Amino acid sequence: MINLIAHDIPAGLHGRVRGTAGGYANPPSELWRFRDYTGGLGGLDVTGSYGAEALRGSLTLGGRHSDGYTEHARSDQWETAGKAEWRPAPDTRVTASGSWTSHQYQVPAPWCALGGCETRGLAFQPFMIDRSDTGAYTRSDKGYLAATLERTSSARFEWQARGSWLRTHFTDASPHDWAVANRFGGELRGTARPGSPDDRVVTIGAEGARSDVTSDIFGDHSQTEFAAYAESEQRLGGARLTAGARIDYIAVDGGGLSAVVNPRVGAVLPTRVGTWRVSAGRGFRAPSLAERFVTTQAFGFAVVPNPNLDPETAWSSEVGNAAPLGPWTRLDAALFWTEARQLIEPTFLVADGVPEIQFENVARARLRGLDLTLTASPLTRSLSMSLAYTFLDARDRGSDSVLAFRPKHLATLAADYAWRSISMGVDCRYISRIERIELESRYGPDPRVAAKVLDLRASWKRGPLSARLLVTNALNYVYNLVPRTLEPVRTLSVTLTWTH
Repeated sequence: MINLIAHDIPAGLHGRVRGTAGGYANPPSELWRFRDYTGGLGGLDVTGSYGAEALRGSLTLGGRHSDGYTEHARSDQWETAGKAEWRPAPDTRVTASGSWTSHQYQVPAPWCALGGCETRGLAFQPFMIDRSDTGAYTRSDKGYLAATLERTSSARFEWQARGSWLRTHFTDASPHDWAVANRFGGELRGTARPGSPDDRVVTIGAEGARSDVTSDIFGDHSQTEFAAYAESEQRLGGARLTAGARIDYIAVDGGGLSAVVNPRVGAVLPTRVGTWRVSAGRGFRAPSLAERFVTTQAFGFAVVPNPNLDPETAWSSEVGNAAPLGPWTRLDAALFWTEARQLIEPTFLVADGVPEIQFENVARARLRGLDLTLTASPLTRSLSMSLAYTFLDARDRGSDSVLAFRPKHLATLAADYAWRSISMGVDCRYISRIERIELESRYGPDPRVAAKVLDLRASWKRGPLSARLLVTNALNYVYNLVPRTLEPVRTLSVTLTWTH
């Protein structure tokens, strides 16, 4: 779970101008060159805000351009975002926010194999696309509006009401597709602290949403969702116990109603050998309207709908401990185990002798493993280092095979050093070779390697000015995580910011 909390709009008049410029490395081999210039990227955004005691607001305008690091990957993006806060009373806050972005981009198709382009004697060209994909282009417009009312009735009770509208509209060229979709949502939540404020926290809420889509590839469909939830957090001595449940109702096109109940429990206990945590719970994911009803072409195959898709469900558990190993080192370790049912993945099926792609439910899957994070500040507080490692055993229990796109080993080694107004950092990431991919029968023989990526960064700040240098994939390592789609090559960018 990721919880994003936006900064409050500060009091007074403030502004920020931020510009970015950079470029992509050329392919490491002359046989892979696809253009006679170095691709670039850039962007500019401007933010202004004003805050008074009762009313505050901010507005951001910006745009970005990229030449892309492969053939047929240029893109432009324009965006704006705004936020307003009104405090009619010290215990009441009304917030309204919205954003809009328009993204126009060439669709980066899979790389071309022998016969699809001028491969210069090679079996495939990872930086070029098949000639039949030339001209694929998308314009995607997205926007949302949201409003929130928050009120603190007393030291023991507060509540929040929220409404939102999300709209997307895309148009494709070559092939020619389009879709318009909306999602209207609302939520009401209350938080109570009976007894001592730190002894117990009870949260109760309900939310609902209605989604609809009108499209030549998805058809005309709608989905209605409603959920109610409750959770209680209780202190018992030095431990904290949490228990809660959520029930979700989903109806597609006004048809049959499906319900999913998801309980969860957890506990945190500080001890002399670290802080222990344990949790267990059930979760689910409803298939999207696109997964249910898509009718299109992908990778040269027809993609057919499956309106009978079931929601994904899973039971997950974790036990972990966070403990200091000395005055400047800390270790966090956790074992996790997930038993999943009805995972949704694209699969091949044969209709009248013709292979097609359809989203289907995988009967059973198991994901288990180990998470380790070691942080240290040796020698001086100005230097911080960390090592993160994840071991993952992910299997399809039905076919007794490895789940697609799940690497077994992930490791990141990072170091940061700060001196006065200057800071420098480095990240070394390793992702083991993916053992299995979706559509294995077609793309399984394609070469796959482990990912070994080095990122470098540096920053400087003085008064209202700051600068940041970022070099991602500094060694220009060529690899892919998705079939016939390269991950970014070495990219250098410089960002200058002026803040008032």
